[in-house]
Amino acid sequence: MSPAPTRALVRPPGESYPLALTRIEPPPGVDLDLARSQHAGYVAALERLGVQILELPPDDALPDAVFVQDPVCVLDGRAIVGRAAMAARGGEAEALVSALAPLFPVIRLEAPAALDWGDVLVADGALFAGLSARTNAAALAQLRNLAGSARTVEGVPVPEGLLHLLTGCSYLGERTVLAVSELEGFFRARGYRVLPVAPGEAGSANVLTVGRDVVAPAGYPETAERMEEAGWRVQEVPIGEFEKRDGGVTCLSILF
Repeated sequence: MSPAPTRALVRPPGESYPLALTRIEPPPGVDLDLARSQHAGYVAALERLGVQILELPPDDALPDAVFVQDPVCVLDGRAIVGRAAMAARGGEAEALVSALAPLFPVIRLEAPAALDWGDVLVADGALFAGLSARTNAAALAQLRNLAGSARTVEGVPVPEGLLHLLTGCSYLGERTVLAVSELEGFFRARGYRVLPVAPGEAGSANVLTVGRDVVAPAGYPETAERMEEAGWRVQEVPIGEFEKRDGGVTCLSILF
């Protein structure tokens, strides 16, 4: 099992955050002050788990910049930069790279790859890359080359209705995946234990794991209870203002 992360890179929402991308029609209004408060609560939850926070200033010019997970992932001692399929998100990576470059070698995926790291489930010895509107087969091929013999890399068709693969599943550790019903069969067929998301609580599938602790979105009590019964300690955090823009708890930090 991989060691628990000890640090997290975060960036609070900027003034333009209400203009962030969403598939919800019509886009619900965002309370920016509440979003900032929820982000601070999320950061506090990570700190309670012993995670050291590296916080960048908000970027008022980039509405989606709060969702730091998508552009860059720290994986196997490298900062790997994806390529945004959405032009509106193309400028988000550089501040993250500047913060991470003193700590890790930086590797960038190259055209024609497109990849949001919200489409990649990182498990022990494996990567599962969701093939979606944001991530393509060219990125999958480049991930295979980067992983070499250290990890298997497999593509996963993202079920209709999910923005990213991680919208519908999370790796809890110990070969256990929290997943919506559409993804249960895929992971069971590959030898993983699946903890099913409770009916009516699809929004609970995206959680962030730090060792035996899980930071989970508030408002999904049955799924939280299932994780507790399975042996994980759950900290629930309100993130409703980020769910309004298709965000989850993993979207808000880069762990390493």
